[in-house]
Amino acid sequence: MKTIKILLFCIAAIAIVSCDNDNDPTNNVCDTSYVSTPITNAFSLANAYDDNVTMDLETHEYTLQINANGEICSVGYQNPNTYTGGYTMEITNTTTNVTYTGTHTFSQTVLDYQSITPLIVNTGDIINVKRTILPGYTMLNQTIGHVLRKSDYTDVPYPITQGNVVFLSSNFYGTGGPVPNFAQPYIALGFKVN
Repeated sequence: MKTIKILLFCIAAIAIVSCDNDNDPTNNVCDTSYVSTPITNAFSLANAYDDNVTMDLETHEYTLQINANGEICSVGYQNPNTYTGGYTMEITNTTTNVTYTGTHTFSQTVLDYQSITPLIVNTGDIINVKRTILPGYTMLNQTIGHVLRKSDYTDVPYPITQGNVVFLSSNFYGTGGPVPNFAQPYIALGFKVN
């Protein structure tokens, strides 16, 4: 009988902890399309952007504003076919000065999402997203990455708003650069709306 009570208590505790308080089942998951869809739509061929794997600098970064309350819960990237190693992925809420930093290796064939320690975001917070190749790479072409660049080779005319996301700037540097606003890095974020 005591074992049954303990088991029932554990089940009740798990049920309480796993529920949120707004009864909205659509926000209980890490939405991997929250930033990738706006990147794909805003920087599309229809908007005069080309999808490239280029820019042979160690760090690819961009800044965006998320106009929703929630948390960044994953990071998505795709290694180029020239590199199987890892990256330091850094996501900073510059409004609150809170940073996630982790080492990740991604698939070479698909956009690969990996969970991160959640980073809290309030409407209007400015987020910096950075990918830096790990030391020890052996060829410059290993530093390239997936970017979306203007078809006429002009700088990206930031800011660009797509839904609840405003893309503010980009930068590329390390073994050269900086090269601001050359292209939009395709580094996606998973987001869970509160």
